[in-house]
Amino acid sequence: MSKVCEVCGKGPIVVNSVIRRGKARAQGGVGRKVTGISKRVQKPNLQPLTVNRGGVAVRMRVCTKCRKSLI
Repeated sequence: MSKVCEVCGKGPIVVNSVIRRGKARAQGGVGRKVTGISKRVQKPNLQPLTVNRGGVAVRMRVCTKCRKSLI
């Protein structure tokens, strides 16, 4: 089972996870420093949904945004 919405095609995306330390200048510090950057995956929030198509119940995996628009 893939992590893709069957309605809109929304799937996982790769983003950077940025780790920072220090205190912001606006709060009286010397500024925030980046100490590490690593890749991570953001997956869509897929939910099962039963839809009637031509009198037949079909189970679909859809994202929450599509689920709200279908109901």
